[in-house]
Amino acid sequence: MTQPELLALRDRIDEIDERLIGLLADRFDVTAAIGRLKAEAGAKPVDPSREREQGRRYEALAQSHGLDAALVQQVFRTIIDEVVRRHAALAARAASAQD
Repeated sequence: MTQPELLALRDRIDEIDERLIGLLADRFDVTAAIGRLKAEAGAKPVDPSREREQGRRYEALAQSHGLDAALVQQVFRTIIDEVVRRHAALAARAASAQD
């Protein structure tokens, strides 16, 4: 491999990382809207049945793309834990506003 080839591949990785981070930001925008709806409705921040359903979906998607399902589950577990933390904070703020 030549230095220009290596640099070109690293540039591609940087571009992919930028897209991934943009998608993650979009995902958090959407989950923030869900969190606000849940807080307004007094719904719990966690939906275990949805998490199970998504877990199965992530596993299938990982397999269809030739990825390690455990790695994909780990990545999404981290994302979901952050979403739940944010939803809980929104619910706490909504509850204190009602007091």
